[in-house]
Amino acid sequence: MEITIKDLEENIKSLPEDLYEEVNDFVDFLKFKYSSTKNQNKVQEWYIEETNKRLKYISDNPTSIVSETEMNAYITTLKNEE
Repeated sequence: MEITIKDLEENIKSLPEDLYEEVNDFVDFLKFKYSSTKNQNKVQEWYIEETNKRLKYISDNPTSIVSETEMNAYITTLKNEE
């Protein structure tokens, strides 16, 4: 069964008026959730460009990469010097 705007209106009208604000808040939440989900799948062009730039740099300078282990060791060293 397809729900129509009329069905929604009737359901809302059957509620006590003090719940209208809650219903409206929920509708706002659904709109936000829907728009957020839609935008999550869309990768921004600047992000693609930046990723490509970084991949090229890594390809051109493979010795510039620092592993997570090396970085953690360096940070630990810095903390120990304090």
